[in-house]
Formats: sequence, C-alpha cells, structure tokens
Amino acid sequence: MNNNSISFLPSIEKKEFYTLFKAFMFFFFVLASWYALRPVRNELAVQGGIFNLPWLLMGVMAAMLIINPIYSWLVSRINQNKIILYIYSFFIINLALFLLLWSSTDGQGRVWTGRAFYIWANVYSFFVVSVFWVTMINFFSHTDSKKFFGIISAGGSLGAFFGSSVARYFSTEICGNSSISDLGPMSLIIFSIFSLFFAIYFSRSFRDERNSNTEQEVGGSSLVAIKNIIKEPAIRNLGLYVTLFTMLMTTSWMISLGIVEDWSDDPCERTAFFATIEQIVTPLTLLMQLFLASYILRRIGSKTILVIYGLLFACAFIGYALSPTITTVMMVVISLRIFEYGLNKPTRESIYTQLKKQDRYKSTVLIDTFIARSGDVIGGWFVRGLVGTGIAVLSVTWAALPFAMLISYMGFQVNKSINNE
Repeated sequence: MNNNSISFLPSIEKKEFYTLFKAFMFFFFVLASWYALRPVRNELAVQGGIFNLPWLLMGVMAAMLIINPIYSWLVSRINQNKIILYIYSFFIINLALFLLLWSSTDGQGRVWTGRAFYIWANVYSFFVVSVFWVTMINFFSHTDSKKFFGIISAGGSLGAFFGSSVARYFSTEICGNSSISDLGPMSLIIFSIFSLFFAIYFSRSFRDERNSNTEQEVGGSSLVAIKNIIKEPAIRNLGLYVTLFTMLMTTSWMISLGIVEDWSDDPCERTAFFATIEQIVTPLTLLMQLFLASYILRRIGSKTILVIYGLLFACAFIGYALSPTITTVMMVVISLRIFEYGLNKPTRESIYTQLKKQDRYKSTVLIDTFIARSGDVIGGWFVRGLVGTGIAVLSVTWAALPFAMLISYMGFQVNKSINNE
C-alpha cells in the first residue's frame, strides 16, 4: 500500500458505527472500574514501603501463575460468549468481599487487608483488561484492528478519566489530612462494582453482533499457553518484549516512588498527586487514540512503534538520573503512559489478531498477566538487588539503559517472527 494514500482518519461505514460504539462503551466501564481503585492501590504501595514492593509483586506473580491454568481450563470448556460474564462476575464477588473486610476490620486487620488488596488489585487490573481485549481480537480482523483499536482504546481512556476523577473527589473532599477515611475506599469499591455491571451489559450486546460460528468452546489443554510460550517463536518473542518493558516500567515506578516519598509525607497529598497524573494522562492519551493512533499504525507499521519504546525508556532513565525531581516524575510517567496506552498497547493487540485461535484466547492472557507480572518482579528485584549492594537508587537508572536498548531489538524480532508465521 502507498503510504501517501492513507487517510488521516479511518473510514467508518454506517453498519460498523454501532458495533464500534458498543466496544467503546464496554472498555469505558472496564477502565472506569479499575482507575477508581488505582490511586488507592498506589497509596498502599507507598505506605507499605517501596522496598517491600518486590515481595508484593512476587505475590502477584504467584497469583497469576495459579490463576492462568484455571482460566485456560475454564475457557476450554465454556461457550466463548460466556467468558466475560463469568470472569467479571467473579471479580464483582471479590470486590464485595473486600468491601466487607474493610468495613469489619481495623488496625492490623486492615494492614493485611491492604496487602491482600494490593496483590488482588494487580491481578484484577490485568485480567479485566486482558479478557476485554480477548473479546476484541476475536471479533475484529487484523485490518479492522488497525482502524478501530485506537478509537476503542479512547473509550477506555474516557473511562479511566471518569474513574480517576471519582477517586480524586474522594481523596480531596473526604480523605482528610492524615489518612484515607473509611468512606473513601468503600465508596470507590461500590463504584467499581456498578461499573463492572455496565461492562457486562455492553459485552452481552457486543456478543449479539458475532457470527454464529463463534458459539463454541475454544477447547485445548489448560497448559497450552505455557507450552506455546516456550515452543512458538512469535509467542516467545512477544513474551520477552512484554517482560522487558514491564521490567523497566517497574524500575521507573520504584525510582519515582522514592522521589514522591521524599517530596511529601502526607498520604492524601500523594494520593491526590497520583490521581492528578491520571487526569493529565487520560485526555492526552485520548487525543492520541482518537486522532493519531490509527494513522500512525497504518502509516509507519507496528515494527517502528515497538522499536521506539526502548528509546523512550532510555530518555526516561536519563531524565531521572540528571534531574530527580517531582516534575521529572510527572513528565516521565505521563510520557510512558501516553505511549503505552495510546500507541503501543493498540499495536500489540493488533498483532494479537494474527495469532492462532487458542493463542488469541489463552497465550495473550498469559502474556498480559503472568508474563507481565514476571517483568514487574524482575524489575523490583533488579532495583532492590542493586540498592542492596550499596548503589544509590538513582544510579539504577544507568544500569537500566542496556535493557531499554534490548526492548528495541525485541520489537524488531516480534515483527519478524509474526511475519514468518
């Protein structure tokens, strides 16, 4: 295709608009549910101490390892159109249980509830989003994914903005001066539950648009995703790419948490800062998704986008090393998040549409949950290990630079292996 003939905005036929709208609203409520809880999770990470984070991340990875075969077993045996209903209903029950625990305990009980919530929240955030994208990559073709995934992602960004706005309201109006009040977290959990109910509603409407040949079980072994991540070059390279960028995301995050901790000792101020970042990231990401993602993906292709990520990480770490300030934290976090959610995530999901059916349902979820969390654990211990040898936290930024370059190399390898499928 001649790149000069590519229109800036994708053409959307009348019959495609309604389906696109439902997918847009589906993702809106999925991310609204998560982003209302995200600042609370971030504050719990600060309260727990940044050097305890690797242990919590290991708990998250262990949970992912246990849950993935269960998910694969379930997907192998149920109708494809029931997957969202079952998975999201399970998480709604979880939210209700945390609400009950939070309201019925205090003191040490809340400390352990907070730790359990941190682990659970990371599992939740990855699974609800991964299962959403499983629905999308099995509905849209590769060509349509390049046109629509940016726009669908914009629905998620609006939902994220809505959810983070709710979180910011409670952190500034109800939170108080020393800690998060009882009402704040309880209200946010209730909000998340209702958001998931709406997500289920739109997923059912979305299901009705599918062809009858999707009304079947996926089949296969509960361990097929693990086997394919080892044997299949395309799946393996995608897994390595995700491991590397999540490793560096966590490395960057731990560095930023240290800077934030030095900046303020007020939990509510820090929670408000995290929520402010969400509110800045979301509209900028939205602009990227609505007006640029489709055009960039169709014009320069997935390979260039995957390769650029490593260069962006390199710039981020150099920024932390040269200017470790709260302003740098905001700039780095905003830049990485906009690129990830505005461009890199839609690109990876577009690549997923080219995989085999079982890989679309199982391997992609394994990559986006356990493999991604493994990268987090590696990043956490990377920082903790270097600091344990006497290296200053900010000096870790220089040690991370070679891994940033490795991301760019793996981006090239992902594209090569997919084209050889």
